[in-house]
Amino acid sequence: MSVEHAGGSDSRDVFDVVAIGETMAAFVQDGAAADRYRVTAIGAESNVAVGVAQLGCRARWVSRLGEDELGRYVHDSIASHGVDVRVEWDSSRPTGVSVKEVRPGRTRVRYYRSQSAARQLNRAQVASFGTARWLHVTGITPALSSEAADVITMLVERRAGHTGKVSFDVNYRPVLWPDVATASRVLIPLARQADVVFIGYDEAESLLGSCDEAEIARHLLTRDDQELVIKRGEGAASVVTTAGSVSEPAIPTTIVDLTGAGDAFAAGYLTGACWGWDASQRLRLGHFLASRVVGVPRDLGPAVDKAELARISSAIAAPSQLRNDAL
Repeated sequence: MSVEHAGGSDSRDVFDVVAIGETMAAFVQDGAAADRYRVTAIGAESNVAVGVAQLGCRARWVSRLGEDELGRYVHDSIASHGVDVRVEWDSSRPTGVSVKEVRPGRTRVRYYRSQSAARQLNRAQVASFGTARWLHVTGITPALSSEAADVITMLVERRAGHTGKVSFDVNYRPVLWPDVATASRVLIPLARQADVVFIGYDEAESLLGSCDEAEIARHLLTRDDQELVIKRGEGAASVVTTAGSVSEPAIPTTIVDLTGAGDAFAAGYLTGACWGWDASQRLRLGHFLASRVVGVPRDLGPAVDKAELARISSAIAAPSQLRNDAL
């Protein structure tokens, strides 16, 4: 085993966001050509790290990859977006693989990850990942293995190894769990311990039996300093605290593929938090990044250059301008 990180930084560095979780090499069908695929890297946590880095904040992604060509591709792909990559190479387990088919009105993804290196993510690997203002994890990782679940519990519930805030995206994926009851027993306690929780209406309906905003908050908010971000798909998103709620509408756009939209939204929201923006501004920035992802058949939207970032940052204060002129 060996540990490597790109960018010349070390564990003493301070990052705005550190994201921990699996990323796979994905073979995405190239439009109408059934026999042509292009390779990309997909992973909920690394998607967030990339989004944060694209907006100019410092991001690190921590994971475990197979010591193979696909693992090297994933490493280099994430690093190419300006993310500091810290991985442990596994010589006995492969990098996970997925195959994604995008057709009009339908996206199908098949996963080949049952023996992936990321399933062996362990405590020793995340014992020192650097100082982070935000640690971002998702409900995908604890579904991969008991070892990975133990790591996320250690980080979220016991706050071992870090002093910053914790962001937790529920990211309930039914295919990864034996049943919804098991998923609820693991994911709900983690959500209650996080400082910011992201959950979709559909996930709340499955795990909590309700998509009512007040009922979701009753289940998940346990402290006055928590923020519950409830996503309503194409409609809007809300930030709910014990003091009340704020809602912002999504940016209308043509939808090609919804994959990765939630990750982009989380990246925008956390970046806004790093910049000290208020709840409405954080939601608007999240919607902006998500709108760029849903318009392409990829998990990542187009890069944001400095001029565009300056323009969008100004538009955040004027939501009508953002909705009309951002895209």
